[in-house]
Amino acid sequence: MRTIIPFNRPFLRTSIAIAVLTALPIALQAQQQQKVSGPQARYWVQAETRSGMAGMMAGGAGGMGAAMSSMFGRGGGSSHTKTLKLDLGAVRDANPATGQHTIPPALNMGESLPLFGEKRAPREYVERDVPQWEERDGNMRMLFFWGCGENVGPGQPVVLDTKEIMAGRLPTNMRSAYVRDNTRGPALGRDRGFADWPNANDNPSVPASASMVGDHAVSSNISPNIRFFVSAANDYLDPVNMASANDPSGGMRLTWSAVDRSLGYFATAMGMRETAPRTADMVMWNSSAQRMLGGEALMGFLPPAEVNRLVSERIVMSPSTTDCVIPKQVLEAAGGQIFMSSLNAFGPELNVVHPPRPSDVRVEWKQEYAVKVRTRSTTSIMPMMSGMGSSDRDERPSRERRSGPSGFRGFFGR
Repeated sequence: MRTIIPFNRPFLRTSIAIAVLTALPIALQAQQQQKVSGPQARYWVQAETRSGMAGMMAGGAGGMGAAMSSMFGRGGGSSHTKTLKLDLGAVRDANPATGQHTIPPALNMGESLPLFGEKRAPREYVERDVPQWEERDGNMRMLFFWGCGENVGPGQPVVLDTKEIMAGRLPTNMRSAYVRDNTRGPALGRDRGFADWPNANDNPSVPASASMVGDHAVSSNISPNIRFFVSAANDYLDPVNMASANDPSGGMRLTWSAVDRSLGYFATAMGMRETAPRTADMVMWNSSAQRMLGGEALMGFLPPAEVNRLVSERIVMSPSTTDCVIPKQVLEAAGGQIFMSSLNAFGPELNVVHPPRPSDVRVEWKQEYAVKVRTRSTTSIMPMMSGMGSSDRDERPSRERRSGPSGFRGFFGR
């Protein structure tokens, strides 16, 4: 026998009303978006460690012997240098914009670095005639390769012919992986007030022993006072040392030292081969496992979140990777002459916003300043020279040794 419970409508209505009233503030708070204003100023710090050719040209430490070994990818070289770029952008303007960045003692550059922003007159647009390509100007093709391994993958190379482009016939197979980075730092013309360092008033070299660890303070006539602390986790990366060697597959093996705190690596290589008088092939390769043409956007600073995405998609090599083989087809296309190979190690990033975000979304977040500290380590070597022993050089005709790679001699009319 079933028991029928009487339906109490007043009680049900009361229960529903209580539930709705209880959940309403939570729902409204979840839907409400916190109002954000500012920042009044943005301050970007870009700290880069350079080795190899870059370290040598910038006067890296370690002596000429280390510099030459590092540049030619023979290993054992420790020549490196450090650079620092400071950019202050603000909604307030001054003429000129000036400031001081008080630095920690570990930077070994005195007590402070002077920020300066000189007003520049806008450039006038001058219409110029575009030179027309003619047959006698010669021709160049750009051959794009990508991926590490003994052999290239399908669909390679993608060829870009200057003669076809000048004739208005654009290639249809230029699809490529891309970088999702819309961050734009402070810059003249982008911000109402702007000052930077180094500048025309102060441009010293950064010591190779420099460290950013410690307290930093920025004062200027265009921004509120800025303070932030840099820990060892966001200091300069160690230099990356890269070497090249012939691989049994017929390709070229690149090896490099692991860089502590690196988020990933990206490598590129370039070569050139003369195919006819004043006609040459420019060969461009990068280490992406996915189709990537060129890869210049991956040779700079990137946000850690974007680097992590690129690692997961095998466009950037993982932090544990320390070698990569340039496929033999790349060397064949370049006539065996890879004249430049570069490696970029992405570092961590520090972001500071003052004041911190209020926990209550109903309170407006009025940002006074935002600081971004970016790091990376990069190197460049000349692999085509690294494998040349004394016997190889002795067997070459003296004229060729003096003149350099044949692709350059022919295309540039030497």
